[in-house]
Amino acid sequence: MCKERLTLLLLSMSLGACSGSTPTEVPADIIYENGLVYTVDQDQPWASAFAVRDGQFVGVGSSESLAGLRGSDTRIEDLEGRLVLPGLIDDHIHPDLGAESYFNVNIDAESDSYEDFAAAIATYLQANPDAPWVYGGSIDYMWDDGGSIRMFDKPSHKSIVDALVDDRPAYFWEVSGHAALVNTKALELLGITKDTPDPPGGYYVRDENGELTGLARETAAHVIWEEYLRDQPPAYQIAYDRLVPIFRYLNSFGITSITDVWSREWYMESYVLLDQNDDLTVRISSFVTDPSDWVNEWMKEKARRTIANPDEYSSENVRLLGVKFVLDGGAAGRTAVLTEPYEGTEDNFGPWRVDPDLFTERLFAYDEMGLTVRAHAAGDAAARLVLDGVEELRKRGSTLRHAVAHTAILNPDDIPRFAELDVIAEFSPVFWYYTPAVDVITPDIGAERIGWLYPIRELMDSGAHLSVGSDWTVTQVNPWAAMETMVTRRAPGVTNGPALHIEHAITLEEAVYLYTAGGAYSQQREDEAGSIESGKVADFVVVDRNIFEIPIHEVHLTEVVQTFVGGREVYNQSQKDELIDFYGK
Repeated sequence: MCKERLTLLLLSMSLGACSGSTPTEVPADIIYENGLVYTVDQDQPWASAFAVRDGQFVGVGSSESLAGLRGSDTRIEDLEGRLVLPGLIDDHIHPDLGAESYFNVNIDAESDSYEDFAAAIATYLQANPDAPWVYGGSIDYMWDDGGSIRMFDKPSHKSIVDALVDDRPAYFWEVSGHAALVNTKALELLGITKDTPDPPGGYYVRDENGELTGLARETAAHVIWEEYLRDQPPAYQIAYDRLVPIFRYLNSFGITSITDVWSREWYMESYVLLDQNDDLTVRISSFVTDPSDWVNEWMKEKARRTIANPDEYSSENVRLLGVKFVLDGGAAGRTAVLTEPYEGTEDNFGPWRVDPDLFTERLFAYDEMGLTVRAHAAGDAAARLVLDGVEELRKRGSTLRHAVAHTAILNPDDIPRFAELDVIAEFSPVFWYYTPAVDVITPDIGAERIGWLYPIRELMDSGAHLSVGSDWTVTQVNPWAAMETMVTRRAPGVTNGPALHIEHAITLEEAVYLYTAGGAYSQQREDEAGSIESGKVADFVVVDRNIFEIPIHEVHLTEVVQTFVGGREVYNQSQKDELIDFYGK
């Protein structure tokens, strides 16, 4: 440990002995000693010990300062010098899509080949010969001109799926979650032909002859997906067969709280069921998908019912906070909505997935109901629409914490408005470092707007509230990789070469803050979570290395030793072999 950090650690430990962490006289259940405890508490950033009682922290400081909490039944745990952090909060994640991919045909967009894809389908069909659909994800980015899919070296065309599944409908998500590739049987089942009109907010990709390619974008993908969704297992089966393994997988990364930002009724029922049975291993905040994002009336009605009855989908550790809108798509595919046209065009600003006036109208209505809104905004015009709407709400006296999801391309003129309006900037997915995808979108949005991608430094300096999420399964869930790359703006483990506008980088301490206290504020739980402080829930993670001492390009290799939620161990490194192997590696 460097001399300066050691001095700070010793000073904060000594202050802890006489600070607001002074314990009560009621004995603790457990006292953890001999650790490097990074608390994310500005008044006492470091400690060596902490005490837990009834699932809460009741003392933070040193072994000596916590002596008054030792009772005859108090257990003492030796942390063996390991680093301890508050439990990590992934503020934008899709556990439903993770579960649906893993328990169907699961594909790793970063490394699987077409042969791997074919083998995964064959394995699924052998195990499920009577399955009415073949479903899964995620396929790497696909192209409207039929261009080659990088992972497969095959064209973006239904023929590559037809060759593997020709006797039943098949549907595979693009990694973005904003497009899907389907086979001929799926199109036939829905009666979709080259003459079928595109749905509002989406389109069926056609070739130069007007024939369907099998690629569907935005709400056009929903038309087909919603047909697949008609046949879903009961909540109990979803909860225990799908979600329990998924949540334990998340726990293995130190994640103790998540925000499901595109939630559906039956998943929220499953969350509450697990919580009521004391089988939930993550705290969950959820945003139900607005009816505008669904095509079929039966899905719209489920969304309306959920929005009207938020208490039915909430419990002690599950909270329905509000409503999610998807305002646009993404820069890849030219479906992000921009304030200036796409390069090489005069009037292509990108398509709105939901009518802007309808969004503003419902933003005001949900605010009046006490529901916060989180809006997917890949383009700067979409983010500006949210800011404009909240600006009007502030004039009306609203104080609710609305948020922009992704904050991917942000016009510099709008950066100060986040702090001024108290709009949360949530950063996801983990694309704030240089990847080949940057070369793909640069011709469409131009070099200047590439420089606007994920301006985390500037927003943090402005005083805005920030949080971060993986957007899993769009990117891998590993929060340690996300923290590293927020500092380096390079891919995990990369030490040199191009960085994605290093001026937007932040420090590792700031990255940890975003994954803890920042997420807690976004989830409206900053008084009870996000730091290791007396009175807060005992959510914490023990890791195998001191991330503040190792080279920054090694942080992504961090392994979790233990994860605790409410003082209860929900993951131990000894259980690693029992976890699902999500990417099959």
